[in-house]
Amino acid sequence: MPVVRALLLDLDDTLLLNDMETFAPGYFRALLDKMRTVCPPVRFMEALQVGTEAMMRNDGRNGSNADVFAREFLPRVDRRAEEIMPYLERFYREDFDALRHLTGVDPDARRLVSLARARGYQLAVATQPIFPRDAILARLRWAEVPDEEFRYDLITSYEMMNACKPHRAYFRAVLEHLERRPKECVMVGDSVEADLGAGRLGIKTFWVDRGRGDAPRTVRADARGNLADLIRLIETGEIDEL
Repeated sequence: MPVVRALLLDLDDTLLLNDMETFAPGYFRALLDKMRTVCPPVRFMEALQVGTEAMMRNDGRNGSNADVFAREFLPRVDRRAEEIMPYLERFYREDFDALRHLTGVDPDARRLVSLARARGYQLAVATQPIFPRDAILARLRWAEVPDEEFRYDLITSYEMMNACKPHRAYFRAVLEHLERRPKECVMVGDSVEADLGAGRLGIKTFWVDRGRGDAPRTVRADARGNLADLIRLIETGEIDEL
């Protein structure tokens, strides 16, 4: 029986309590306020949506997600990269932290990451890579599991990933980076579609139930529960039996 060596941890509504119905309106208001000096809000939002959808379709054959986004986004805002991208970058460096109050802390996230590090697991922040690294680092701080402290083995940002979940290319890239076989890894996440899709490659899956949707029906999870349940699996060694 393969022993689990790595945890692939989703971020939003897994490590960080983040209900998109609460977060998204405040996020878009703040982003539009930052960008309105370089692009009309309606045009910006339309371009952002098209660029984001293109990243979500990226299956590993179209370059990095950042490049895919730029190819769709820049023509629609009618700006060169050097005219508009610095504003986006500054938003995530300087303004994004103001949205922290829209999210919540699960104390078990820190317990989980601390335990996993103490047990010698490799840790990948296997978040959907449609955000720049600065935005992901901020949300890890909000969740009180900062990279500055835990030094994750991989953080899947849009700069360095060539695919999105649940495309197989995404999970293959994570496995390759960690130098692990599928059965040595557990994907931990709340999204039935995006996270449990890892199981199609033979990666073990733990579905985090945040009570925001129905239990998985068409995609099987090897285990399910909250982060405290996952902690118990690690403490007892039962995680290797998934």
